[in-house]
Amino acid sequence: MEKLKISENRRYFVTAEGKPFTWIADTDWTIPQRLKWDDVDYLMKKRKSQGFTVLQIVALDPERDLEMHSPSGEKALLNDNPDTPNERYFEYLDWILDKAEEYGFYVLLLPVWGQLVVGSDWSGGTYEKTITEENAYRYGQWIGNRYREKNHILWCLGGDRQPIHAGVDYKNVWRRLAEGIAKGVLDKDLKYNQPDAAWKEVLMTYHACHEMGTGECSTMSYWTDEEAWIDFIMLQSGHGLEPKNYELVAKEYGREHVMPVWDGEPAYEMMPTSWPITEDTLMHGAWMTRKRAYWSLFSGAFGYTYGHASVWCCVSEQERSAVSSQTWYEALQSEGSAQIPFLRQFSDDMQIMTAKPAQEILPDIQGEDVLDQHLQACMCLDGRFACVYFPSGGETVLNLGTVWKPEAPEEFGGEVYLWWYNPRDGKFYADLRQTTEEAREVWAEGGKLNVSAPDSGAEHDWVLIAAREKTEVPVREQIYYNMEEEKAVKKVFEW
Repeated sequence: MEKLKISENRRYFVTAEGKPFTWIADTDWTIPQRLKWDDVDYLMKKRKSQGFTVLQIVALDPERDLEMHSPSGEKALLNDNPDTPNERYFEYLDWILDKAEEYGFYVLLLPVWGQLVVGSDWSGGTYEKTITEENAYRYGQWIGNRYREKNHILWCLGGDRQPIHAGVDYKNVWRRLAEGIAKGVLDKDLKYNQPDAAWKEVLMTYHACHEMGTGECSTMSYWTDEEAWIDFIMLQSGHGLEPKNYELVAKEYGREHVMPVWDGEPAYEMMPTSWPITEDTLMHGAWMTRKRAYWSLFSGAFGYTYGHASVWCCVSEQERSAVSSQTWYEALQSEGSAQIPFLRQFSDDMQIMTAKPAQEILPDIQGEDVLDQHLQACMCLDGRFACVYFPSGGETVLNLGTVWKPEAPEEFGGEVYLWWYNPRDGKFYADLRQTTEEAREVWAEGGKLNVSAPDSGAEHDWVLIAAREKTEVPVREQIYYNMEEEKAVKKVFEW
């Protein structure tokens, strides 16, 4: 596979040949410990058929198993010591990463989950700290060297913890880990605070948590631009109902020191919307995953990560609970998963990673007191298309004159072409072309155009695509992998 790099304008990823890369990721944190080989193979085939391009995986994750066994029972670390990794465990991780490459997935690999650094979980449990400032470099060098030939791996530190956690500063642990990975991958002695072009050859980010008290949830919440190892920004907009991830993305997009940004842990499908869980607690549905996707992509994110409450931790039949009512296998067929192909098709054909936010084409006041009425706009393909996400359908006035300013309507073409794209089924339901006469009236009024979605209400979201010239259907149906050939009945691993 081609190694990814960051675009010249520092906004998104491109291939070695400079082609913009569509980042649609799945959250599969625990598969090295939770899924046996044929289940891993099935998961990857299913996700490939749904259009995913990236898998987010953790090498060492204690959240479901403190000793971090593989499905065959091999402990990840002999004597719980990162200086003595268990070769049998990591051979299975090798196989998983090789299989991902075989299916064409890039992998965002976390070498260690944050719990092993801070020594505590989210339920109040405390443990001996496994990764420390003293051993982090050695472990980083070891795992970096192990995967130095893997072009499809990008690196992510942090693991759901801020670098300052519970009042303790762990920054030097993560810095040493980053330096160790660089040594292992590149065989170069890079320093965390010394800019070097070589850092761009081992792309890294940091996975922060979403702090409920402060709302901080960005890679850069507690880091500064002095950290030369940080190449792109991850947000965790989190699992609550209130986060406005379009504002979170816009804040990082507008930084003076430009870096690519994306929402790497938004609300998971079928995740509780609040804690503690009661009989009245709501679960996030597919509508929430769509909102976080289109809001963030239209506000400047280079990609999007989807997650499901039963997939990230690979829930088995015996582990059904109020939090995870489905098995991982059932969850692969979820409504939100089934809609990812439509997001992929839209992202590919509209080159959404290259789009620029364009809120200026929308009214200043657009129901901001009601979150589900927030419209988000962007300009695509060098300004040839304006796109607006309507999370609840409805109507608005587009001020296209702010971006398209023909000196005379006839020079502009005299028409505006509107396409209504349904993100729930990937189809176009209306092609409402303005006649030449109507278009002239629009430009006579400064380019303002009244638009109305085919319908409105909760879960009736739409994407408007406005074209400045006549085009074919702007988003085409694609098949990414044919699962019809997968006829075997799956036996899910039972713990």
